[in-house]
Amino acid sequence: MDSNRSIYNLAIHKHPLFPSARFFLGECAGCHVKERIYGGYICNEPCCYGWFHKECAEAPPEINHHPSHLEHPLLLTNDSQPKDSRCDCCGKNLLSPCYTCPTCEFKVDLICGMKPSPPAIEHPMCHDHSLVFLKKREVEVPCEACKESIDGPSYSCLECIHVYFHLDCVHLSKEMYHPCHPSHPLEVAEESEKSCYFCAAQPKVLYHCSICNFSVCFGCTKHPPPLVVEDPKTHKHPLSLFASQISFTCKRCGTKSDDPKPYICVKCNFVVHGNCIGFPRIININRHDHRISFTYHPGRRGPQGVHIVDFVGEL
Repeated sequence: MDSNRSIYNLAIHKHPLFPSARFFLGECAGCHVKERIYGGYICNEPCCYGWFHKECAEAPPEINHHPSHLEHPLLLTNDSQPKDSRCDCCGKNLLSPCYTCPTCEFKVDLICGMKPSPPAIEHPMCHDHSLVFLKKREVEVPCEACKESIDGPSYSCLECIHVYFHLDCVHLSKEMYHPCHPSHPLEVAEESEKSCYFCAAQPKVLYHCSICNFSVCFGCTKHPPPLVVEDPKTHKHPLSLFASQISFTCKRCGTKSDDPKPYICVKCNFVVHGNCIGFPRIININRHDHRISFTYHPGRRGPQGVHIVDFVGEL
């Protein structure tokens, strides 16, 4: 472990957390949303290794004047909740960490605590009529925007029959500009059988530019990869996302790739996979007395083109 690495004792977690520049695909231990996390915090405790969005890890220990509970402050807790507990805002299963009112037992999950959804949206970008907030329903219904099932709270149109939207999808428009594709607007395309440029998903609906054949799913539209990453442990200069397909050898893992979204430093001719950013160069393991350093030998390959990676112990 790097002795110069910052350590944070945050209210969201019982163990110390470390800021990390690494990209991670999985579930945030705070909000329990499964998606790509671009940087954030990680717990290095054995049998834990929880990953957190930056905003989730830095959740305030107390929230005053919550719009759904103005009477008392809500306190952040890591205590396990009863199995049948529900969020009093959205109706979903309540998992810790969450916010509770010790006075009147009002409880909300992390998302509803920090980013409560408004009870109504008068002029949504995705629909011509006003929408109202609904708690989680017993029967799943399709989202009018992305066509995927809604298994949580939603917004509904009272003027139209059976029209529902995911909470995030109400902010999507039929046309948009993506920061990684500023040249042309992206338009909604249904049943296109195209893949998302960033995550390779093939959803029923996505944004597409027919001029450049560039496609991006709604998920990567809501949470795009960072255009610039600053991580001195990876490189001394800021690294910029290069949104074009090129052939290169990653300066961190040493493998050759045609990854269409590497991060580069033009000044130093430094190119790296996004998933290799923040990769630790030195680690401690319980099977060896010394620290272990990661290194590679360019050009050396094993059977069937497998790249040979050496781990060298540092005294």
